[in-house]
Amino acid sequence: MRSKDGNDEAMIKVSGLTKSFGDNKVLDGLSFEVAGGEVVAVMGSSGTGKSVLLLQMVGLIVPDAGEIEIDGVKVTSLTERELLGFRSRVGYLFQESALYDFMTVAENLAFPLREHTKMTTAEIGSKVAQFLEYVDMPAEGDKYPSQLSGGMRKRAALARAMILGTRVLLCDEPTSGLDPIRSRDISLLIRDLSKKLGCTTVITTHDVVNAFRTADRTLVLDSGRIVAQGVEKDLRASTDPFVKEFLEG
Repeated sequence: MRSKDGNDEAMIKVSGLTKSFGDNKVLDGLSFEVAGGEVVAVMGSSGTGKSVLLLQMVGLIVPDAGEIEIDGVKVTSLTERELLGFRSRVGYLFQESALYDFMTVAENLAFPLREHTKMTTAEIGSKVAQFLEYVDMPAEGDKYPSQLSGGMRKRAALARAMILGTRVLLCDEPTSGLDPIRSRDISLLIRDLSKKLGCTTVITTHDVVNAFRTADRTLVLDSGRIVAQGVEKDLRASTDPFVKEFLEG
């Protein structure tokens, strides 16, 4: 699908996605689409399957039924070997950042470039410096994750998730564990970098304020289905009891 500016960008299609763990059905025929270059937030209470959704989108959890298509690739049909190549094209920002503690920030960013590209050492250094600038950490490359604040670790993890030139970015609860100011900052940074780099982005969150601040469109998940979607005024106007309680809570 082409974006409004004419660039050929990624698109996400989730169709009839169902997943149960024992007797607990966390996703129940979930369906939605994300246009190329769009930033979409998926909101819902804890335990409603938001993280499970993202893990299925990169093939780390197999759905019971349904289909996921990302950038023309049917993820649910890929073999394990094919999934390895596919995942290098999708950036994933983990809830706990998941930086390698034994590597410096710069080494963390360089790692995917060394693993998945044929770039020279000089080219990798230049790319790392560029992305450290993107996340406002130009002087932090020599530090280890343990020397960073929670907000800085999120920034470094975001840079690593996007450094391969990913067309799709998946963010699992990116404001978790951050104070309101750092939550705002990382939310705006995700939006700004997604737009700057032409990324199609899906964010799972229970952070209502930052979901509306970041996303072009917001989906509300309850009982494994989308019960409301749209911009803030659309969701505020919803008469669905869960949506009203979630937004006011």
